Amino acid sequence: MTPSTTPIGIDLGTTNSVVATVTNSGFEVVPNARGDKKTPSVISYDQDSQKVFAGRQAENRAIQHPDKTVKSVKRHMGTDKRFSLGPNQYHPEEISSLILEKLIEDAEDDLSQSLSEAVITVPAYFSDAQRRATKRAGEIAGITVDRVLPEPTAACLAYGLQSTAGKKVFVYDLGGGTFDCSAVRIDDGVIETLGVDGATDLGGDDYDSLIVNWVADTIEDRHGSPPALDDPKVNQRLFGAAKEVKHTLSNRSSATHQLPFLELQNGDTIDYEIEITREEIAEITAGPTQETIDIMNGFLNDLGLTPDDFDEVLLVGGSTRMPTIRSAVKQFFGRDPRTDLNPDQIVALGAATQAAILNDVEVPSATTTNLVPSNEASNSEVAIKEGTNPVLIDALPRTLGVELRDSETKETYFQPLIQSGESIPARAEINVTPIRAHQTKTKFTIYQGDEGTLEGNEEIGELVLGPYPPKELEEYSQRATMEIDSDGIITFTAVSLDADVSDTTEIETQFDRTGEELGDANPELPALHR
Repeated sequence: MTPSTTPIGIDLGTTNSVVATVTNSGFEVVPNARGDKKTPSVISYDQDSQKVFAGRQAENRAIQHPDKTVKSVKRHMGTDKRFSLGPNQYHPEEISSLILEKLIEDAEDDLSQSLSEAVITVPAYFSDAQRRATKRAGEIAGITVDRVLPEPTAACLAYGLQSTAGKKVFVYDLGGGTFDCSAVRIDDGVIETLGVDGATDLGGDDYDSLIVNWVADTIEDRHGSPPALDDPKVNQRLFGAAKEVKHTLSNRSSATHQLPFLELQNGDTIDYEIEITREEIAEITAGPTQETIDIMNGFLNDLGLTPDDFDEVLLVGGSTRMPTIRSAVKQFFGRDPRTDLNPDQIVALGAATQAAILNDVEVPSATTTNLVPSNEASNSEVAIKEGTNPVLIDALPRTLGVELRDSETKETYFQPLIQSGESIPARAEINVTPIRAHQTKTKFTIYQGDEGTLEGNEEIGELVLGPYPPKELEEYSQRATMEIDSDGIITFTAVSLDADVSDTTEIETQFDRTGEELGDANPELPALHR
């Protein structure tokens, strides 16, 4: 297998993951070992071999081995949650690294090339901790992550919109576990994210849960007892059935699903058939759908924009296949959203485009592939003009600030420095005064979030300035500066101007664990079944 600089883009999804590349013949979604264009983001531990299955095999084991199977790990990226695989527990980025390892291995087999670099996408609303955890997952899997790319930017690249001028694009991204909405301005090769909003705990999984609850309530009404949902195997069967009927209703007006020998909570066993219509599922799942609309409303109000201000509306994520979602988005914007690309593949294709740009690989003409819509480029126009690269300007997903103390009330409060939605790179500074006279050190606690209180935001770091010479309060002159670069790296600097003393820290978020805590230093990280 020969080494390669083949551009690789990876959509590391909550429910499914996709790999794409760019070749001389055009854009290409790389199939996995089964020939499928998407791979379930699932890991399952096999006690006998002490190895793990990944992808479809792992998903198929979930019903019989629910306690040994991990799903939807993306929802926990950047947290301290642990997952059990055999005798050991692992952080979310370590579980994700196993998924990435599976994706890379299958891609290498299909392309007959050794792969060492990739662009990986993340929801635009991911925090700094979640983005860093995603990058760390790639490192544990043995690849260099050239860029962590926001999904809405990837969607614009996939559609070839970087070659358009003076457009505003709205990206509605509903995946298995996350929801993002983004406003993007595109002009002469510059893709600027004007703002992002969303929820990292809202997605297709929530629709599945509501369908399961409806099925359980219906069974209880008819048989006097709900299903034994506390039994992991019964739980997995019902969630699998919910996904099946949800997928069926994307193409049909009604769906049925057989559940033979279903155990009830009272100990009885029944043969049950789920019968559900498209109208019923829309009513059952109206809550999360409306939540996405409410988020969009607040988001546009904050930006001072209206639905009429956008030239294009893009749908991203497998959950946007649901007719109730497409109908809600159409009603909100007063026009049909674009659906000419597969919503499961858009993000990976955009990531592959970005990987091609980073590797100086020419992006093929829009007419050389059916994956990029031809109405955005003429027969003689390439999606990215020769000799030029699009400029990608991201927006800060969450406000960055510091803890300060009121000089009169002595109460602490959150002081924003760089507001969410600001284009990055960004920089802000503030003049401060120590609390007491003759003080020789100043402690700065750094927060991330959009709540008005310290308690509602996440503490992400601290810096202690000093020691500096003691003085009277009116003699002190200090300044704090917050910076975030184009890669999302946050730097905080404090300076005592009157004493020529300064300190700087690069924020290390909670998942930046010591080597002993990470899978690459842990010989017990299980191997994949080959």
